[in-house]
Amino acid sequence: MFKLLKSDSPVTEADIEALEINIGFKLPADFKDFYMDFNGGSPSREFWAEDEDFEPIRVEDFKSISRIGASDGCETKYIGGCYRLMQEKKVLPRQLVPFANDEAGNFICIEKDSGRIIYFAVDVFQPDIDMHLNHLNAQRHMSDSFGEFIESLVDEDEVDF
Repeated sequence: MFKLLKSDSPVTEADIEALEINIGFKLPADFKDFYMDFNGGSPSREFWAEDEDFEPIRVEDFKSISRIGASDGCETKYIGGCYRLMQEKKVLPRQLVPFANDEAGNFICIEKDSGRIIYFAVDVFQPDIDMHLNHLNAQRHMSDSFGEFIESLVDEDEVDF
């Protein structure tokens, strides 16, 4: 069974609703259910290796959802704080909400319109091209849904490097 280790304090439905207001997006039911069980942490199965054309991605950690009224709610360890800062710095396009990181600090995001899971490589920006093109070049489709993404994660011994 997949789980997150070293999870943060449990969240309530009200905490999730507050996040949805902050990011301007109604999160899918499987995402909310998952976060009601595990509020961020290190994944028990940490590798995504579904694309033969790319190296496996090691998911380092899942961001937490901040509790309502938390004094540190704007920190990037929280989904809302990370989303807000990445929007201010224009790192991520508006439709991507980061919920996890790989070991290199790249983002794993949920796409607002579709619910798809998107890998966003922050280290591929080219200063001489338009920001919109940079955003497009940095994205790679991982899964069609959050549930599918979770199910696709495997242990290291199941990965061909």
